[in-house]
Amino acid sequence: MASNNANGDSRGPIDPDGHGQDAVDNGGGGAAATDAPASRKKPSRFGFTAIKAKLGLDRAVLIPMFKGSLPPIIGISMLQSQPVANYFLTLGYLIPIISVLGLALLPRGKFLQNLVLNLFAICFGAAIALLAIWSSIKAREHTTAPGESPIDPATGAVRYNSSQSAVLGVWLFADIWFVNVMRAKYPAFAIPVILFSILVNVASTFGTRMPTVTVAEHFIQELITAMLTGLALAAGVNLLVIPISSRMVVFKEFAGAIGLLRKALGLQKKYMVGLEELDMFAVVTHQATMEAREATKRDKKKKKKKKKKKKATEPDEADTQPSMTKEAAIAKELKAAVAQVREMSGKIQADITFAKRDIAWGKLDAKDLSEIAKLIRNATIPVVGISSIMDIFQRVAERRGWNVDADEAPEIVAEKDNEKRVWNEVMKRMHMPFEILSEAVDQGLEHAALRLEILPRPKAAKKGPRDVDVEAKGDSLRPGDDGFSAVIQRKLDQFAATRGEALRAWVKERSLVRRDDDLSLAEARERDQAQLYCLLYMERLMHASGAAMHDLVAFADKKVADGTMSKNRLIFPSQRRWRKWMVSIFKEEDSSAEQSPDVMETGSNVVYVGDGYNRKKDPEHLPPTSTWQRAGNIVRKLSAFFASEECAFGFRVAAATMTIGIVAFLERTQAFFVSQRLVWAMIMIAIGMTMTSGQSIFGFLCRVGGTVVAMVCTLVIWYIVDEKTPGVIVFLWLSLFCCYYFLIKFPRFTPAVMITMVTQCLILGYELQVRKIGTQAAASSGQPFFPTYKLAPYRLATVAGGCFVAFIWTVFPKPLTDRTWLRRDLSAALYLLSNYFGVITSTVRSQIEGTAGDPDVPHSPAHELQKIRRKIFGKMMLLLPSMAAHAQWQRWEPTIGGRFPREAYEDIIMRTTRIMSYLTFMSYTMNHPPAEHLEALRGRRRDLDPQQQQQQQQPSSSSASSPPPQGDEQPTPGSGANDRDWLDALASVLHEISPSHHNIVSTLMLLSNALFSGHSLPPFLPLPRPYEMTRALLRLSRSAAPATSPPSSSSPRAEKDDEEEDEEEEEEEEEPDLSPLMVIDSRTGRAVEDSVRRRPSAPLRPVRVGKEGRQHVLDAENVEKPGYAEFAVLEICSTLVCDDLEGLIRSIAGLVGVVDFSYRVGGSSGSTLGGGGDWGKGGKGKVD
Repeated sequence: MASNNANGDSRGPIDPDGHGQDAVDNGGGGAAATDAPASRKKPSRFGFTAIKAKLGLDRAVLIPMFKGSLPPIIGISMLQSQPVANYFLTLGYLIPIISVLGLALLPRGKFLQNLVLNLFAICFGAAIALLAIWSSIKAREHTTAPGESPIDPATGAVRYNSSQSAVLGVWLFADIWFVNVMRAKYPAFAIPVILFSILVNVASTFGTRMPTVTVAEHFIQELITAMLTGLALAAGVNLLVIPISSRMVVFKEFAGAIGLLRKALGLQKKYMVGLEELDMFAVVTHQATMEAREATKRDKKKKKKKKKKKKATEPDEADTQPSMTKEAAIAKELKAAVAQVREMSGKIQADITFAKRDIAWGKLDAKDLSEIAKLIRNATIPVVGISSIMDIFQRVAERRGWNVDADEAPEIVAEKDNEKRVWNEVMKRMHMPFEILSEAVDQGLEHAALRLEILPRPKAAKKGPRDVDVEAKGDSLRPGDDGFSAVIQRKLDQFAATRGEALRAWVKERSLVRRDDDLSLAEARERDQAQLYCLLYMERLMHASGAAMHDLVAFADKKVADGTMSKNRLIFPSQRRWRKWMVSIFKEEDSSAEQSPDVMETGSNVVYVGDGYNRKKDPEHLPPTSTWQRAGNIVRKLSAFFASEECAFGFRVAAATMTIGIVAFLERTQAFFVSQRLVWAMIMIAIGMTMTSGQSIFGFLCRVGGTVVAMVCTLVIWYIVDEKTPGVIVFLWLSLFCCYYFLIKFPRFTPAVMITMVTQCLILGYELQVRKIGTQAAASSGQPFFPTYKLAPYRLATVAGGCFVAFIWTVFPKPLTDRTWLRRDLSAALYLLSNYFGVITSTVRSQIEGTAGDPDVPHSPAHELQKIRRKIFGKMMLLLPSMAAHAQWQRWEPTIGGRFPREAYEDIIMRTTRIMSYLTFMSYTMNHPPAEHLEALRGRRRDLDPQQQQQQQQPSSSSASSPPPQGDEQPTPGSGANDRDWLDALASVLHEISPSHHNIVSTLMLLSNALFSGHSLPPFLPLPRPYEMTRALLRLSRSAAPATSPPSSSSPRAEKDDEEEDEEEEEEEEEPDLSPLMVIDSRTGRAVEDSVRRRPSAPLRPVRVGKEGRQHVLDAENVEKPGYAEFAVLEICSTLVCDDLEGLIRSIAGLVGVVDFSYRVGGSSGSTLGGGGDWGKGGKGKVD
């Protein structure tokens, strides 16, 4: 049992890099620091503390290293007992090997799951192995002449029987095929399949020499006992020696996530401060870089001559690197922090499931852990979203030419400086609000972590409630104290009061810049709206981060108030959670109903959902309608299973195993197989076979390299202590202890490390076993005794041979490359993004129109949309690491033919990840509106209630003269009426531009299909133009706009002024392109400027809302309207998505080509498509 506060280890999460440590040290160490002596001895860089810190040897690393190294040492020590050695005889060396594969260093939840699967694999493998040997013995009996003994009297050995060998060979092939199909289909079965393969390989190859069933039963009993003993040792160490529960791991990750969020906020503040400078986008000069390097060198001590020479060459290497702007230098550090935040979020998502199933002695139950994970995730999204402002400013700088040092005309430089000044002034005004918010969020996160005991309280604050002098503290409340949430709330209120300063500064600077600009009214308006949206985008995400932090603080205070954090109790998972865990592996949820009832409080309406909610259709078969057709579907599934890649992988592994195993089943080579221990070559195939060629090459090198290291370590361990058993055991433990360091810190090299440890246990365990049972007993199995200096190279040869055979069968007859897998993953990711965007736009539209319902009510539209969003998001979170892994593995694949377009694929991965981030920001912002805006959205839904609409369409005759009912309030100008006007206008715009948003979905699906199938792209693809929703609002006619005020409220003179003003605007504006779409040339990835423009059928005029209709719907005065900030986020994110879509089209078109039959002769060009240009160099139908 483990306490969920994890006070035993307060140094941060189980994280190799020690993330989150800054947050822990921030808590209240100031007082302690002042008491320290002024002059403290500077620690040595080569002392134990410095080396320990550099290697990251903290408790989170040392404890798993110690726990992992104990089971094999205990197993080898057990075998030094004569009764134990006599019982296991030649199979005792399996005990330390299986204990290593048991992975005792895992947290309790993961270990118990693996333990259950391992036990099932061993027991099932023992049953299958016994059945195989029994059937082979029966085959021997049926093919042996009556009265003939199976023992050769001349040699005393078992006679060879071809039938017995053939039966065992067939069983071995079938067993290896089946378990590797399971391993390919379910990655969680990786370790159980290895244990199963060891058991089956050993039993099948040694079973050829078993004459009777009694001998077979005794052999299987010894084999399964040895393997279960190894698992028992791993289980005992995991559960009894410094137990680490999954809850402890998750609490460490909570602490790490909070620390990383606080670190990201600090870097964001640094980035925002940098944007206040006029030369932020100027290239960092070489002189500044060299001055920084010299300052760094002066702070360092003198090193050895070799290091001095290496350091002296660094400036020359730096000169060859491309120059970097100041903004890019800070952004690089911030991106690294954001990547760490995302990585930690992924760890929490993966480990929270095991933590909720854990049995513990603590305070917070499974629901509380799930709520904390959700609240931290809600706080992570807006904080990471604020970092996306880097992308915005980088793209603004690229388009405006701010980051280019070129000789330009003075008027162009002045224009750039004017626009930079606007941004600098706005960022200066944003400094104070962000300073207040970042401090509030930082303290709020620390307060919540202290209250929930995620972080330990500072030592000075560890006092009982009776010892606290409230009067003495006064206003000096610290995070974790009672009442500190009120301090955070005051800071949030202060932030809300200063939110408009940046907007006012922008309005002032905009008016000054407009006097000097020669831009047309349309260009100025587009630029102004873009700047306004960026401001609102930042403010909305800042507000969302404050709100998310406030929710976390409120939850922490609630748990303290209701007594949850007052005492520990036994926490046991419910039966429902256990049952859900057991059936989740085998049961798939099916929500394929075409119609779902909307169980909302307004009535029993029926919502007809689209095909996106249904299961994927089969283009060759209609849904079955009869029992016979359903039975036919089962047959088709069986056929699809045998045609799957998993089944093909199982066949490859079985064929590779039999390539070596056939030696054991032939009469002339059977003795050679046993004497040279070739069974371990077969086991290496089971361990080292992978589905893709890139992993196979890397794994081959790792396993051979790990075996070489193991051979060297084994020789050193055996002979450095003069072959003394105690010394061998001690040095073997030290070697295994060091190996686990690389296993924990460098998980990518897990195959090499595992092979290193298994080989050491195998060689030294065998040598110590022979020393205990004697040479004659060791050779009774047919394996002659070899000394260590011979056995170690033999093991290296068998491992290298097995790995080589595995590599051959991975690439023969046709390899499945990581590059192919990467392309498929990217195609699937683009398809999921198209679905995700479709769900988000449907969510936004239903919320604005008031038809979504309550997401907490099952089967309501909002609830179903939320389920689909989370499902797609979860799939994307699994795909993104897979794409990154395959992108790394493909570097190990040999290139045969043309070069692999690595840059194009990396660009697609980067843009896909960014689009996913932007869509996540959109989803979060639209589904977490401010509380004051949420009431307006609910009010719109009540206004759209069908019954109320019916009452409004059929008013009574006296309603015009009678006063309104007491329960209804008349909309007054400046109150809720204007809010509804804005929402009505936004709903009309969403309805108008819906087809253009569908083009994003269509384009993503087209790109996905092109990448998957390799088919060429069409020459032109339509995409929404940037800020198209803004243009739609600007061109809405007055007749389409809602009535915002009574007719009597405006005078004829005012109407005339409005008409004159509109006429002046129309005269000043150039003829605009009113098409909601822009056409992207697939060959260049850029917009076609001479695209066909669509003109409206009637003159459109801007919508005006507010008192006397004088305010435009997009004016800065309306930024407080419900949905305006969300509208700005939607515009910014949609524009960023379209920008990355252009890059995706360009990259994918370079991979698959474009369907184009244009031609070019000399200086002239023509095209059957009407889209010629100077882009092409070749002239065949498909551009490659």
